[in-house]
Parts: sequence; structure tokens; C-alpha cells
Amino acid sequence: MRNIISSISTLKNFMGNADRNTCNEYLYNALLDAIESMEMDVAVKPIENSCEEKTHYKCKCGYIFLTKYSDGHQMGNKPNYCERCGQAIDWSRDV
Repeated sequence: MRNIISSISTLKNFMGNADRNTCNEYLYNALLDAIESMEMDVAVKPIENSCEEKTHYKCKCGYIFLTKYSDGHQMGNKPNYCERCGQAIDWSRDV
């Protein structure tokens, strides 16, 4: 089983120690893309925004997944991934 967080760290360290002359521009950009893609696979908790009558749970890109109203009803769902940006979402806490 791969450890994605360790892989991200390894790639970032490599890129920090190697300048663009060490690897060509195509490889450098491919590594940037790989890091971005792997970071999206690391689940993050949704951002919670509350006011008096409702609570929104949204992705870092701003997409709202779920809205809970003070009267008890809710709209939306708890997806594993953001349908706008693809970020993995961690719903492990009680939402």
C-alpha cells in the first residue's frame, strides 16, 4: 500500500533540492501535476460556515455539499469527493 503523504513529501523535497536545470521543464511540470493530483487524494474535512438559521459544509474551492437548517431539515449530501474540483472529503466527524 502506498503512503501518499510520504510520496508528496519526497517529491517536494526532490524538487526543492533540484533546480530546473537538473531535470527538464517537462519533467518538472509533470512532477508539479503529480503532487497536485496526489494532494487531492488526501481527504480533508469540509469547511463549516454557520449563521443563525443554517450551517453550510463546503469544499476549499467553495462548492457547498450540505446545508443544515436550524429547523432540522437539510439539503445536499456527503460525497467522498468534491464534484467541482475532485478534492477527497473526510466526513469522519459527526456532521
